[in-house]
Amino acid sequence: MAPAAMPVVRGSALAHNPGTCIFKDVPMTVSEPLAKCLTGQVSLAGIGWRTVLGKAVLAALAGSVIVLIVEPDHTARLPLLAAFGLWFSHILIMFLLFAASAAVLLRTGLPEPLPVVAAALVLPAIFAPISMILDYGFGNPDEELASSGSLLTAYQSEVVAVVPVAFAAAIVLTVVLYREALTHRRPAEAHAPETPTLHDLIGAIPPSLGNDLIRLHAQDHYVEVVTAEGRALITERFNDCVDRLAPIDGIQCHRSHWIGLRHVESLSRSGSAYVCKLDNGDRVPVSRRRYSELKKQAAGLGSAGSRRPDQQKPA
Repeated sequence: MAPAAMPVVRGSALAHNPGTCIFKDVPMTVSEPLAKCLTGQVSLAGIGWRTVLGKAVLAALAGSVIVLIVEPDHTARLPLLAAFGLWFSHILIMFLLFAASAAVLLRTGLPEPLPVVAAALVLPAIFAPISMILDYGFGNPDEELASSGSLLTAYQSEVVAVVPVAFAAAIVLTVVLYREALTHRRPAEAHAPETPTLHDLIGAIPPSLGNDLIRLHAQDHYVEVVTAEGRALITERFNDCVDRLAPIDGIQCHRSHWIGLRHVESLSRSGSAYVCKLDNGDRVPVSRRRYSELKKQAAGLGSAGSRRPDQQKPA
């Protein structure tokens, strides 16, 4: 008979009982990617900058055509090809300055998306003198700027003038950058194997016991499961359970005991027998033939550092 104080879970009673979440079925096609970008879950580190540059050139070409149509008066004195070249140079250089600023700020360790926001804020100030040079170079100086009393006044006026188009360029390239980051992230996610939970490995173990497995103990027709969250008895074969726990750092230390290596606190000898003390205070017998292997594995895992108790073995 199983002890009354401990819940007994039948073999498949909870095998398909996922945790509930009231938002799990809400469509996230737009909000989820946006939320990942804004919260830094998608990083710009490691994206393909050459691909971004190619897309920036295409966006600059498209933007030049749009500006020629929307704002024809600004370049009315220039031939059509020269006007197109002026706007293309403006937009492409803004894209490049924004991308370069974001890349430099990313190296400072600022949490995302702060580097992108900061790059957008400084873009008008660093682009304004280049805009003035381009206007004069293409023979299309702004009359108001040309009549300014000083270079500083002209610069300040140009900064104000380029703010709308600079922010628009920053927004466009931000979308391009994060779409590229998401594109790189999705293939990695698709190929990365999901780490199985304890419930995935042994369906009879209630999900409420979590994934931090401390030990198993065979008790007649039952198996006692002890985790950091609690304990339960399940109706499973002990050997079958041990086989399913292969992805977890653990060892069968006795014919009726399995322990998680991260929970080994000490090994000692008690007369002619060996005993393993676990970090939850439980003491588990260790067979003579498994003592050396347990000591070796526990020492190796301890020297490895800071793997989480429920962390899986590398593939």
